[in-house]
Amino acid sequence: MGNVASCTPTKVVFKVLLLDGRIEAYTKAIRAAELMLEYPGQFVCDSSYLKVGHRIQGLLADEELQRRKFYFLLPMELLYSVLTHEEMSTLNYKASRATKHASFNNLGKIFPVLSEFCMFPSEAKRIVSEAHNYYEIVGEETEPVQRYSKQRSWKPALETIEETSSRP
Repeated sequence: MGNVASCTPTKVVFKVLLLDGRIEAYTKAIRAAELMLEYPGQFVCDSSYLKVGHRIQGLLADEELQRRKFYFLLPMELLYSVLTHEEMSTLNYKASRATKHASFNNLGKIFPVLSEFCMFPSEAKRIVSEAHNYYEIVGEETEPVQRYSKQRSWKPALETIEETSSRP
């Protein structure tokens, strides 16, 4: 008789964006070493630690992936490299695009927050959603975003300033 969401989150849910652009959502605990063995030449990176101008750090092999977190599987060439603004915006764009395409259930249209962490077909099942090729993130350029505004941008007038002496 009250307002109750009929969706209950599973025990452990975390998502990993793979190199090929797919998102895998795991519902049981897994360590970073298991993912790195399954995908050689790549390391696991927590998305919350990515900052522009800072080095990209991977998780330790024995570290267990935490629930309600989003992780990237990145190529080893990016390990300890400094994250640029372009790389960060591209990673952000691809991750948001992949999660948008990954509609695990229809509650995402009604409750967008619940769609991230609630899954009905649960237990030890891996849910794989398709997205576009991840190699665009690392290697190739993305199209520049064009923004249009109704206001004109301000431009300073670059005129010569005439000085006058204050003495008569």
